Amino acid sequence: MRLAITAPVYVANEEHKKYLDLTTKSIVSAKHQIIWMPCENYLNPIFAPIRYAFIQEPKEIRVLHPKGQQSVAKAWNMGITYGSKAGCKYIMVINTDIVFKNDSIDRLVDFAEKHPEAVLWTMTPCGDLVNLERCPEDETFVQHPDFSCFLVKNDIFKHVGTFDENFIPAYCEDGDMYARLVLADFKSYAYNGAKFFHYGSITIKSDLDLSSKNARSYPRCQLYFKEKWGHFMIEDYRQMKDTYFKHPYNQADKPLSYWRQPMSSGFKDALPLSIQHTYVSFLNWTKRIRARIKHV
Repeated sequence: MRLAITAPVYVANEEHKKYLDLTTKSIVSAKHQIIWMPCENYLNPIFAPIRYAFIQEPKEIRVLHPKGQQSVAKAWNMGITYGSKAGCKYIMVINTDIVFKNDSIDRLVDFAEKHPEAVLWTMTPCGDLVNLERCPEDETFVQHPDFSCFLVKNDIFKHVGTFDENFIPAYCEDGDMYARLVLADFKSYAYNGAKFFHYGSITIKSDLDLSSKNARSYPRCQLYFKEKWGHFMIEDYRQMKDTYFKHPYNQADKPLSYWRQPMSSGFKDALPLSIQHTYVSFLNWTKRIRARIKHV
């Protein structure tokens, strides 16, 4: 089977390149033809054109170059779209600071084939890189996906749409997609039989400038999520169904697939974040009140 593996690539320094190489070297499969489709969001000119390091060479390498405003969501959308166009039944979307256990890619695809009732499948993390190859596996799974490494079929976007590209540059886009899947009663499984190690936020931790920018952008992503769903991100899927708006922005005429086009900064965005949160909380409260009145 042809299997596309895609990832947003951001390489500004040697640390980023080191962890990227650890990730790509761990991409191996005994069953599938790997199509490596990196989405190059940013490369420091000293690394361009970048050379990807593999122990097992992929069947093909197709480099993607997104245009305009860069974001993780845009890269994910692009990678999945082009993976589908490349004739791949499944597309695996990964971070570039993970290491796969030797047979985890094949095991996750096998699991997806056995559980077609779900629309998204993920590996589960092992907390110890040194003992990754000895990390215990079993056939259990839970409905709590890990978006550091997830697998989808090439028709995933027909269910609840594409990833929302208003989450710039990153964070909360995974929670937004998961919210939509839960509200639409689609299943997403985290499989304990496919293991990987995740360093966690290495791109930001290894770049002081990016870390400083993230300190400002991450709260804005949280605020946008709150505005869209009426609450900050929730992990428990049962609580999601009880707490989140039933439609994006609590607009009953909008399908779950809807996300408004990225907007330029307006009056609200010029306010301090604390005031913006208060403002959004008030708007969300009025939306809920109006919705209750309509049902009376």
